[in-house]
Amino acid sequence: MRAMLVAALAFFAMAATGVASGSGHPVPTSWPMYQAAPSHNAVFDKPGFRVTWVAELGDRINGGLAVVGDTVYVDSFDKRLYALDLQTGHIRWSARAQNVLMSTPIVAAGRIIVGSGHDGFLPSDDSAQAWGRTEGDDVTAYDLHGRKVWTFHTIGEDMASAAIANDAVAFANGDLHAYDLSLADGRPIWREQLRGVDTMASATVSDGRLFISTCHNSPHFRETRALDVKTGRTLWKNPNGSCDASPAVNRSIVFVDGNREDGIGPYDPGGQDIVAAIDEKTGRTLWQHVSPRGPYTIAVSGEHAIAGTAVSGVLYQSIVNRNELAAFDGRTGHVLWHVPTAAPVKMSPIVTGDRVIFGDTAGVLYSVDRRTGVVRHTGSFKDPFSTSPPVVVGETLLIANGRYIFAIPTSVI
Repeated sequence: MRAMLVAALAFFAMAATGVASGSGHPVPTSWPMYQAAPSHNAVFDKPGFRVTWVAELGDRINGGLAVVGDTVYVDSFDKRLYALDLQTGHIRWSARAQNVLMSTPIVAAGRIIVGSGHDGFLPSDDSAQAWGRTEGDDVTAYDLHGRKVWTFHTIGEDMASAAIANDAVAFANGDLHAYDLSLADGRPIWREQLRGVDTMASATVSDGRLFISTCHNSPHFRETRALDVKTGRTLWKNPNGSCDASPAVNRSIVFVDGNREDGIGPYDPGGQDIVAAIDEKTGRTLWQHVSPRGPYTIAVSGEHAIAGTAVSGVLYQSIVNRNELAAFDGRTGHVLWHVPTAAPVKMSPIVTGDRVIFGDTAGVLYSVDRRTGVVRHTGSFKDPFSTSPPVVVGETLLIANGRYIFAIPTSVI
């Protein structure tokens, strides 16, 4: 592993300038949703924190990282939840689950919440409306030592990450429902019927609203919905988004990514990417950006839409069928810049200082100027980058690549 880390760092050794880190927010004491906040920008201050390490897990990592205090929580395709020492990367403990884990661990009040599942329609569902497996799947709570506290069993798969609000765990899943459970003991609080399934679109909570995006295959449609997080009551629906991509919220705007596919056949014919901005309070569509047609890939992950990151009124969004990442003015939808990539970007980027950082499924890590979109530096890794997005703590970038997690000083990126 040490040789792998040295090799990875060598790709960045010629960097002319470092990345200014810090968001003004300290390392969190909880991780209540995907990428910790509605904006999806997981960047945190920790003065003087600059470490270099690599940790190897039992299988590849598609879920996000959660950093709480001095611990990194992450799960893996080996059906395990891990707790790593932030300073050293040492694995403190791991806990076994019943199926593949690829959600971001959600952490609050001494509980770690993960959901299990993998791609596939329920065999008994001829209309392809529900996602799951015959045995069903689970949302499980562990304590901070890896001991199982409670389990909530569902018919559909539970790959999408939950969100914590009001001492409760809210999520949507593969059986056409949204749920809210007591964080303490897993007791159901409410359940809401949905028109579609949620496969990988993690729940987002902002201003008392739960935002979820779903899809349906028969008939085909996509939808983003706002629910009252306390009651589960639907506040509005909007015909944009995708069950693959978590909504991002910034400055009272909900940003979603979706697509219009050209059809289903012996090969994937591709389609158009549709980025949309929605008024957080009313559900009204503010603007849409429709890309030219292009192919989709199933490398690393089959997602056809990717969660964006919204910071200071700008949306940074992968256009997965065009092999590019674009910056949009959040109010108008005007494209500020776009940068071509070697392969599709299937992760949410992060914005730290004057840089945007992300990796693609060719294994290339990019550092891009935030204002102009000019690529400042690139480096290649052994494995493709998956849907697991990066996190910055102090002067250190944490990022998953294959079955490895790398801690890399931002000064060399």
